Amino acid sequence: MTVHFGLLNDLDNFKEFSIKTGECYFNAGKNLQDEDPIAALQFYIKASNCFKEGRDKQRANECDSMIESLYDSIRRDGTIDACRDPYELKKIGDYFADHNIGKAIECYETAAEKAFEAGKLNLSGSLYGILGECYVMLKRYEDAAENYAISARRYYECREFFESAWRYCLSGFYFILAGKMDKASSVASKAESVCLEDQINVILNNLVLICKFLSEGSIDEAKRIWVRIRRKFKENYVKIIDSCFQSLDSRRVTI
Repeated sequence: MTVHFGLLNDLDNFKEFSIKTGECYFNAGKNLQDEDPIAALQFYIKASNCFKEGRDKQRANECDSMIESLYDSIRRDGTIDACRDPYELKKIGDYFADHNIGKAIECYETAAEKAFEAGKLNLSGSLYGILGECYVMLKRYEDAAENYAISARRYYECREFFESAWRYCLSGFYFILAGKMDKASSVASKAESVCLEDQINVILNNLVLICKFLSEGSIDEAKRIWVRIRRKFKENYVKIIDSCFQSLDSRRVTI
């Protein structure tokens, strides 16, 4: 019904139904809080989203406070670590990604480990990639690079070679931003190896060369490739690579 009112652009009924739906989710969470706090947390998250859609800021804020409190409680007593479902943990992480990046990282790390233990390599690779994004938001580039490298390994293990090579490249670029050139060179070589193994000869192999040249300090060689392919990339990726050039150029000037 909420979607129905939204499609009709009936904002009054949309807000009213969203709030009522939120109340149902909230009550379900309260009923489950003692018996199954993980499930309760999921219902509180749904309730919070509904209250926000219904423009009920007060109840949304109250719900967010309850989510924070319950999460802290189940993190302290180990309940969250005992959760075996990485998808449930990811949902909690997704909520905190917009509220508390530190707690999002905790959830994604636990989810990534659980996914790996369950043999869900693709999911684990995806989660380590999300962790990389979280650390980028905090400007902790070495941590971002380490997690992208783990993501690349997981994708390689499930034979997702393009995804693996791409994440090795991201790892290399963030190692460059962190000033860890030896590590950048190492993951760039791994990216190159994956491209050769799977005969990846699309634009990605040019990106691998850029990462490799930059990690070796061959900035001019990297620039010659980058100016040819730069326009083919999305803005967010252009910013990453441009930042690497700027960082290395500034170090070169300083030296």
